[in-house]
Amino acid sequence: MPTLYETSRLLASQSYQQWVSTELFSFGWFFTLGVLAIIYVIWLKLVDTNRLSQLLLMGSLSAIGFVIGELALIELFGVAEYKIRPIPFIPPLFIISITKAPVLFMLAQQYSTSWKIYALWAAAGSAVLSFVLFPLYSLIGIFQLHNWSYFYQFIYMFTNGLVARGLLLLVLSLEQGYSFRSGLNQVFGGLQPAAAKPLAMDKNEKTDSEQ
Repeated sequence: MPTLYETSRLLASQSYQQWVSTELFSFGWFFTLGVLAIIYVIWLKLVDTNRLSQLLLMGSLSAIGFVIGELALIELFGVAEYKIRPIPFIPPLFIISITKAPVLFMLAQQYSTSWKIYALWAAAGSAVLSFVLFPLYSLIGIFQLHNWSYFYQFIYMFTNGLVARGLLLLVLSLEQGYSFRSGLNQVFGGLQPAAAKPLAMDKNEKTDSEQ
């Protein structure tokens, strides 16, 4: 009886052979890369480089959440089947959730000054991906849903965007608190009490000592 490791290696080999023989260089493969390139070009044109580290942290938090979610939804519950993958990985990277959605959330964060504005931008981006791009991918044959709906996908993506921004604000708050405490330590740490000046000897004591 094959071990779990041997079974996983066999499945990985079969998955790779399928990717090479039917997915690589197909129309859906080129279409996926084309959409991905367009989104990244737009992001590079619009991104505020002065806030790049903050925005990349936002995108990374969102992407991590999507990786965990995709592993659970696809591997454990089988809600979707990706038939064309840019690279032979499962869950498939560079499809929609793990890359395209985080880019939209980064732009939403960049142009938002409040939770309300961010929620509107995140909802609009999630709606475009869930109700426009996902059906288009399904029509082309890039993926197929199983016991899942585009509305569920919208809720899933929108929730990820809210959680990612919440975590980002938490990290920034902790960072600011640490910087404030460090500043206080630098200010008050340099204030050393003045050395006590030795008292002058009593005149009589001085006279006695000189005698």
